[in-house]
Amino acid sequence: MLPLIVKLAGFLLAILPLLIDNLRTRRATNGNNLILLLGGLAMLALDRGTGWSDRSLLASGVWIIAGAAVLLVVVPSIGGSYGVAKTLIALLPWFTMESYFIVVSVGLFAAAAIGYATRRDAPVVAPLTLAGVFVLTL
Repeated sequence: MLPLIVKLAGFLLAILPLLIDNLRTRRATNGNNLILLLGGLAMLALDRGTGWSDRSLLASGVWIIAGAAVLLVVVPSIGGSYGVAKTLIALLPWFTMESYFIVVSVGLFAAAAIGYATRRDAPVVAPLTLAGVFVLTL
């Protein structure tokens, strides 16, 4: 139970500046994305160092680098901004591959539904945050 509480608290603490800035300005700044990314890398190291996770750092590193390369090409090519791509990259260390795809799918679908209903661009960080909290609590 303790690893879950620590990871959830760390995730909320790391994503809070990005969430507040995104709701206010509808932007995802590099500094806030960097906080989220570094928090995820620190949590990954903590998970491995304490034995809470059996994921190897090498496999996690390959996952993060490959995911970042793919996201930097795919997201802008389908009409997303580089800010969204960087936010999705910053989420990579927080989740396993399966849970990451769930978080991104649910979060982006919710943002698209909000944008469709309001007929304007919707901030993506709030739906991604809610999806991330939901997945981390499972």
